[in-house]
Amino acid sequence: MAILLWTSVFALLFLGKALALPHESPANQIGDVYVVLVAGSNGWWNYRHQADVAHAYHLVRNNGVPEGNIIVMMYDDVAHDPNNPYPGKLFNEPNGSDVYHGLKIDYRGDSVTPKNFLNVLQGNADRVSGGNGRVLKSTANDRVFVYFTDHGASGLIAFPDDTLSKRDLNNALHKMHKEKRYNELVFYLEACESGSMFEGTLKEEMKIYAMTASSPDESSWATYCDDDERLPCLGDLFSVNWMQDSETHNVRVETLLTQYKDVRNLTDKSQVMKYGDFKITNEVVDMFEGEYSQATITTAAPTFTAVKKQHQKVSWPARDVELMHLHKLQKTANNVMMSIALQKRISDIQEDRRGIEAVYNNLVASLLPDANDRKQMMEGRNAIDMECHHDVVKVFDMICVDVNKFDYALKYIYVLNNLCVKIGDSKKIITAMHTTCSAIGAKYL
Repeated sequence: MAILLWTSVFALLFLGKALALPHESPANQIGDVYVVLVAGSNGWWNYRHQADVAHAYHLVRNNGVPEGNIIVMMYDDVAHDPNNPYPGKLFNEPNGSDVYHGLKIDYRGDSVTPKNFLNVLQGNADRVSGGNGRVLKSTANDRVFVYFTDHGASGLIAFPDDTLSKRDLNNALHKMHKEKRYNELVFYLEACESGSMFEGTLKEEMKIYAMTASSPDESSWATYCDDDERLPCLGDLFSVNWMQDSETHNVRVETLLTQYKDVRNLTDKSQVMKYGDFKITNEVVDMFEGEYSQATITTAAPTFTAVKKQHQKVSWPARDVELMHLHKLQKTANNVMMSIALQKRISDIQEDRRGIEAVYNNLVASLLPDANDRKQMMEGRNAIDMECHHDVVKVFDMICVDVNKFDYALKYIYVLNNLCVKIGDSKKIITAMHTTCSAIGAKYL
């Protein structure tokens, strides 16, 4: 009798585990899905960021997330840019569909700011300015999915006219956790050095899982850059990969961990990273990118491999997109005057880059007389000193180089953090900035 009883118990346990695999989103899941999508850039050369967000909007809508649960922040200048050969349209892949059609934007133009973004996340409707005023209304029962794409640097991500520091983003996430504004939160971040935004700060108990396009010290990459449509790069490599992965798998079954592994393998130009509460990765993608009860899964979707083979991805470093596209245009220019104008622009960009590098070198030299120390500042990497980094980057952006106008300057933001770690006094660094940058005036502002 005892043997029969234990056999029955074992069978029930085994059956329970068998039925639980593969993972599948339950139809009676408590709470809702809320989504925040942000393209942090503007300008024709940053076409890909707005195309990424427009694509992501349709992805989550097709997966059943209600329109009222999605908040979109996007400058919205690219679709109607005079350079666009397809006015009012955006494409995220060659021969793809128009992802701008049907897109609902809540914050556009000057309302796409770090302040509004953080207030949207924290549900502060009385503190947003511009846009339609919508903010997250998520509760302790709900899941939140955040996707952000733009330029970035060591310890910051960029907005059209400002930057968001690691300190301020992580303070906002901690506050969201403290105020129980979500049950679990997933954050996908596309930016250069994006891993630096979460490295060492997402504690497991916060119930946040983040996947980033790159490690803390490397560039992310744009893709579909060799299209025949007279367009800049259509997408970002990491972003295109995670969205195509979601579209070509059953998101009711695929886990976030499986998606991470797939995207990491396909994103071959940078190292995709993950941070935070890894227990969340055992949950299915649909729990954050869709609503199980409303999603329509296309069973006949092509495999990811087929999609990849159909359109070979030509990828460029994110900070070199404009320069490389200008070189491409120059090679195909059909008259001498156009070629000369393009070469002039290329030369101007290269000169600006040399000048910006000189600003950093001169700042370091003014603070550190020892050659070995100076070399370490330009070549080494350190964990982000969040307070000092926040302060010195803000001042550098105001008085030395406008990093939104000259995004090449973002490449060397890590130098400012190295100075913070080495000197340990933001006031001393800022004083040196005033001296160094007064010599160049407003050239890069």
